[in-house]
Amino acid sequence: MHRPTLAARLTALCLGLLAALPAAATPALKRGINFEVWQTWTARDAFLAPGFDRDNFPDWMGRIDDRQLTTLKAEGFDFVRLNIDAAALLWAGDDGAGPLIGRIVAATERLQALGFTVIVDMHLLPVDEERPDGLQDVLGTDDHAPLLWDRYLGLVTRLAGRLAALPPDRTLLEPINEPNQDWGSYLALTDRWPDQLAALRSAARQAAPTLTLVLTGGRGGLIDGLTRLDPAPFADDPNIVWTFHYYEPMAVSHAGRPWVDDPGRYLTHLPYPAAHLDAAEGKRLLQDAKNRIAKQVADPKRRRELDIGVGEALDAYRSTEAGPATIGADFQRVSNWANENGIPAERILLGEFGIFQDAADPASRIALIEATRAAADDKGFAWAIYSAGLTSAGQGFSVIGDGKALTLEPEIKSALGLAGN
Repeated sequence: MHRPTLAARLTALCLGLLAALPAAATPALKRGINFEVWQTWTARDAFLAPGFDRDNFPDWMGRIDDRQLTTLKAEGFDFVRLNIDAAALLWAGDDGAGPLIGRIVAATERLQALGFTVIVDMHLLPVDEERPDGLQDVLGTDDHAPLLWDRYLGLVTRLAGRLAALPPDRTLLEPINEPNQDWGSYLALTDRWPDQLAALRSAARQAAPTLTLVLTGGRGGLIDGLTRLDPAPFADDPNIVWTFHYYEPMAVSHAGRPWVDDPGRYLTHLPYPAAHLDAAEGKRLLQDAKNRIAKQVADPKRRRELDIGVGEALDAYRSTEAGPATIGADFQRVSNWANENGIPAERILLGEFGIFQDAADPASRIALIEATRAAADDKGFAWAIYSAGLTSAGQGFSVIGDGKALTLEPEIKSALGLAGN
């Protein structure tokens, strides 16, 4: 005789609870901003050191005052996507996670008192040398075993339970960020992510039957992952927002990023839309890229590889014909998926978009942000720009121009359609 799995029984139980409870007031999202995971980047050894101040978690809490946050709110944002380092909860252990969850709740309450709705985003990141116990160890991806999966589900339950006590129309939980599952799955029937997503939802519902959850597809939480997901198993849960991230064209939005050694690190300042890339401009940008490679790369073999790579990357970008029309076509795929599954547009969230500005053409940066925001507005999607740059104005993905006042760059404010707010 077939016996249902524990996960299936928990799902059935949670859905029974949902059916028995009235629908909670659900948050209305429109214009949001992401807060960074760390203002001062922290690795595991530093976090576990005896002198580390865990009371300052998340660490913007001790750096930013309410006056600054009130100014940011007045720029026109109605919600914050509060990126929380979920790995830190794992590093802290079961006993140490409790106080950290308390700090997350305190940060959420502080923002809500100033008028923000808050998405608490369990921003689990991929593993690196300084930061073990990450995304792959939870999901079992990239040849890692899912050794932390059960512990992670337990954290989702604990955090959801604490957030359930906060105002339901101002509080959301996103149980995982950019899940890197199913990149190698060719058929949706073989995808692992739907079962894992169902388990995450069930873990939250054990403690918070009506807390609004922000859920995503696999494949990094991008459009391809969302549109291949069948949301039918979640259709009887009225408190779900579906999200995706969008950074296309990556050649523009991530040019110059120093943490990845690929051609895009050297091929920078590309014009946007791609139609602005004429032959003369292409020749100049390619020579600039090769000059950077010559100065920064010592190994002759690697220099040759990158010299070829930047040429290929330039041709690839030109061939994309990237512009507002390509963004509109991509977002139409999301609209089609939502319509086919009876999901209203206001239940779709563009959870991240933005540009690494350090090596971006300034005009292209503004044009891409505006085109992406406008496409989201056109489809009726909520959006959250990535990211604030609370203590790093003018660097990285920051959109804040005045780090003391927490006001936006004027051009960014206009591009986001916030002028006059």
